[in-house]
Amino acid sequence: MLEENEIVYEILQEKDLEQTINCLVDVFPSSEPMFSLLKVAPSDFYPLAEKICQKAVAEGFSHIAKDSVTSEVAGFIISDHLSNESDEEILKNIPQKFDVFSQVLKELHQKYEMEKKVVNSNIFHVLFLGAREKYRGRKIGDKLVENNLKMAAQAGFSTAIVEASGKISQHIFRKYGFEDRASLNYQTFEYKGVKVFEGIKEHESCILMEKVFGVDETLI
Repeated sequence: MLEENEIVYEILQEKDLEQTINCLVDVFPSSEPMFSLLKVAPSDFYPLAEKICQKAVAEGFSHIAKDSVTSEVAGFIISDHLSNESDEEILKNIPQKFDVFSQVLKELHQKYEMEKKVVNSNIFHVLFLGAREKYRGRKIGDKLVENNLKMAAQAGFSTAIVEASGKISQHIFRKYGFEDRASLNYQTFEYKGVKVFEGIKEHESCILMEKVFGVDETLI
């Protein structure tokens, strides 16, 4: 546990599961460019968020930021150990109405694996990063990434990846050593022959980014 500026950073545990699910549901549909454009309702996202957060508690690779005064969950970084099975399980549980997001993830991963030629099974996968609006401007995202990656390096992961869909998260991950590996441009991406993300103007593309950990890397 680490406290800084009245924010406590700790590993996501069962006791904070419901609060974290609600934080994810409150933050992600409105702040993520693709979800926001397609007007994904929090109630539609809840079942998927619940499954992902339950898995995150079981694996123990995710962090949350909590208000030290109120104990409110202020932010989150949800991560897991990437494997073909876990990836397919998440995609399988995405409701039909979210199939466009499944397609984005599939295409990014196909591009990434083609470039690498070899699929590395020891990959740390960052799924979601976010903070409640009233806590923004306090570098919570930076601190969550820093703590999460430090844990991943100490746990022996060789590589970390993230599908960063907005320029703010892309900027944060680049600061911590991530490099672009595959991208899908919002203006040209097509789903069933339709350019579904043409309305996204503030962000250019969804980028799969990668960080390779050094052998003795313990500080990020």
